[in-house]
Amino acid sequence: MTTQSAKRPSLRLRLHAPKAISALALVIAWFGIYFAYRDRWTGALLALIASVLAFVALRRGESLAAQHSETLRRALEASAARNRELERLRHLAATLLSGRDVVELQQEVARAAADLLEAESGGVAMVAEEGRFMKVVAATGPLTESLGLLLPMDGSLLGWVVAHDKPLVSADMDADARNFQLPAAAIELRTTAIAPLRSAGIVVGAVAVYNRHDGRPFSEHDLQLLQILGDQVVVGLDRAMVLDESRRNERALAAKNVELERATRLKSEFLANMSHELRTPLNAIIGFSDLLLTGDVGALSEIHRDFLESVLRNGRHLLALINNVLDLSKIEAGQMTLSLSLTDLRETILGAVADTASLRAAKRQPCTVHLDESEPLVVLADAFRIRQVLFNLLANASKFTPDGGTISLTGVRSRTPLPVPSDRSGEGPRLVSRDAVWISVVDTGIGIKAEDMSKLFNEFSQVDSAFNRQQQGTGLGLALCKNFVEMHGGTIGAESVVGAGSSFWFILPVDGPIRRSLG
Repeated sequence: MTTQSAKRPSLRLRLHAPKAISALALVIAWFGIYFAYRDRWTGALLALIASVLAFVALRRGESLAAQHSETLRRALEASAARNRELERLRHLAATLLSGRDVVELQQEVARAAADLLEAESGGVAMVAEEGRFMKVVAATGPLTESLGLLLPMDGSLLGWVVAHDKPLVSADMDADARNFQLPAAAIELRTTAIAPLRSAGIVVGAVAVYNRHDGRPFSEHDLQLLQILGDQVVVGLDRAMVLDESRRNERALAAKNVELERATRLKSEFLANMSHELRTPLNAIIGFSDLLLTGDVGALSEIHRDFLESVLRNGRHLLALINNVLDLSKIEAGQMTLSLSLTDLRETILGAVADTASLRAAKRQPCTVHLDESEPLVVLADAFRIRQVLFNLLANASKFTPDGGTISLTGVRSRTPLPVPSDRSGEGPRLVSRDAVWISVVDTGIGIKAEDMSKLFNEFSQVDSAFNRQQQGTGLGLALCKNFVEMHGGTIGAESVVGAGSSFWFILPVDGPIRRSLG
């Protein structure tokens, strides 16, 4: 404080000295005029003194003005340099957040470091080869020739900075014992400033500049700027590395999706072709077996009839499996279409119950049907596919219900929320209350465990139980039911209690499926 206080009066005196001298010269000049008027020689002497003082004041003023101008010029230059540094750092920050890949950002960092410190070359080196080397990953200026070069961690200035986690300035690299002489003699590196790059507190590399354009060595201010740049860089590089990894994963996933789509398409084509090829001879087996059982081509012994009935029964079962596989392959390929028409579900339900009567008769399972008589059960639907859904649900109910168990089927008209496609592309379906028919199939079978409920309606999936392993099936029936119901704009579900039975239900909208408008 004492030193500053002493300097201020001295500075003020220096600034006001020309004014004081000018004022004194003016006073002496007036006295000179007075004495000259009196015809005294003193007037001439005083005029001479006043002139000398005025000249001294003028020169002093010019000197101070020149000093002031120089001080102002230096301040403006320092301000311009500071603005340039801030602008370069701001530009670098914007670049780091631009989403470019790591290689581009590393090159931008090297370029920014060289511009910021007015150097001939800038470079970025990262730790490589399990920490044994430093690899030059970005470079500008003459240093570009060393791009990709591996420098030893022990015995190089870059390695010293990383190993000690400290920045450094070297005014004479040739005389610096820590320096590693590059094999490329064309690169002349005289002075350098290097700062470490840290990620999560760990030094992962270094940013360096070489040879100032004006030939001067790098200063501590230059080193501080380089450290600021290094601290700013790491966040952007880390973000770029994460984005690069994400892009690589996306490309790998896209390639896998293409392969999966191709495999799925080939599988669907194979299943469709094989199903068609298998159905042709199978239809002949079923047809001739049925013809032989009629007795029109000759009488059959009991044992022959039993054999033929077994052939016919298993042939029809195999044909049903093939049809399921073919339907599933068409659905996956997007080739399944519905033949929509006004369908009386009462007739469809009673027909499905009649089709599955033989299954229940063998196990002495009564089936009761409860249909709403107060409302019509007419919907816009594909009667064949709805009958297929009912057949699968009734067949499953009989299959997993022990001998003597009961099965019931209920059909009721109601108004219920159903998913409707959104009017806008990319948006999910929304729920809209619509007139619908609710159908349920309830059995008193073995039931389904809570942890197994998620397996229902999945392709080739069967609930694992001791009783289930005794039953035949491919696990396609419920998956087809789900697809057919949802194609109609409906929904399907199930509830179950282990040991008490299960309830499978589905809901169909009265006015059929609604397609998303193209507008």
